[in-house]
Formats: sequence, structure tokens, C-alpha cells
Amino acid sequence: MIDLVTDLYVSYGLVGMAITLAVAQFGLPLPTSIVLMSVGALLAASDLSALEAFGWAIGGAVAGDQAGYLTGRLLGGRLERFAGRSDYIASGLSTTREFSRRWGRASVFLSRWLVSPAGPWINLTSGAAGMPWPAFTIWGLGGEAIWVAAYLTLGFLFSSYISGIAEMIANAGWAIGALVVTIFIGWRLWHRIAPASTDQGPENLDPGPA
Repeated sequence: MIDLVTDLYVSYGLVGMAITLAVAQFGLPLPTSIVLMSVGALLAASDLSALEAFGWAIGGAVAGDQAGYLTGRLLGGRLERFAGRSDYIASGLSTTREFSRRWGRASVFLSRWLVSPAGPWINLTSGAAGMPWPAFTIWGLGGEAIWVAAYLTLGFLFSSYISGIAEMIANAGWAIGALVVTIFIGWRLWHRIAPASTDQGPENLDPGPA
């Protein structure tokens, strides 16, 4: 991955990295966290400006978020028709809508760095639901700043071990995402089961014939 990012930087500079992040944040499954750590490793081994790298990374990530939001805004109700034709789309939209209902606008912030696989879906549903653009942009920018800074720093600090660290972080990212989704589903199930249990309390049981 370091060789790939090095070639990308030599050929296109930080613009190439920004385009990669934009495409990934729009929805193409690319190892963006590993890309950022690789760029962080380059910071430790070259005269590349950390501030410039951070700026281009943020710009690319936010551009991808904005493209997803705009797509959702333009498609609107047509997303439901697409969902009816694809179980993958239906599952993605359903999961992120539940996540958005639980966390509100903060779901945009959390999906940039904590549950990053949900980010592209949140972009679409935020646009389709008509979330105000300034709110979406502010929450998204804050989350992207944390994500970019964290992974660039990891790459810089552990440049000698970047391959192992990249694999570990990639696995941890999916594990955290799975844990959050599991907790959320469990919470929803509990709130569905609890009222039913209450209705079957002793005061509601049929005492039978006297």
C-alpha cells in the first residue's frame, strides 16, 4: 500500500489522494484509512507538509460527502424504488435510517470516524430526508477532521510498522462498527419486548375461576 500511495503521490501529488478519498466517501469501497496512514508515513520520510496533506485529505473527503448528500437530495423518493430492486440498497438504507433516528444530526458526525462504513449511506439518507445543508456540512466536517487527523498521525508515528498497523486498524474499524450496530439492534429489541412483558404482568393475568 505504501508503494501504491507513493506512486500516486509521485504521479498526481496530493490531488490524487484527495480524489481517492472523495470517490471512497461517495461509496466505492476503498481502504481509505490505510491510504491516510500511508500518507502519514510519507510525512515522516519526506518534506511533505503535514498541513497541506491534512487540507487536501479533508477537501477530498468532504467533496465525497457532499456528492453523496446532493445525490440523495436529487433522488429523493426515488431511493425507495431503487431499494425495492436491490436487497443490498434496501438493507443499507434501513440500517442508516434507524441509526439516524437514534442519533439525529450527530449520526453524520459519528459515521465519519466511528462507524465509517455507514458514512456513504448516511450521506444519501441525509440528503433524501432534507437535512439542512449547513448542518450536514458542519457535522460532516467535524467528523472528517477527527478521522483524517487520527490516521495521518498513526501513519506518522508508526511509519516503520505501517503494514501491520494498517491491517490491525482496518480490522478494528469493522469490529467497532459491528459492535455499535449490535448494541443498537439490541436496544431496539429490548424496547419492543419490554412493553409486551409489562402487559403480561401479574395484574393482567387471568386469575381463572374462583
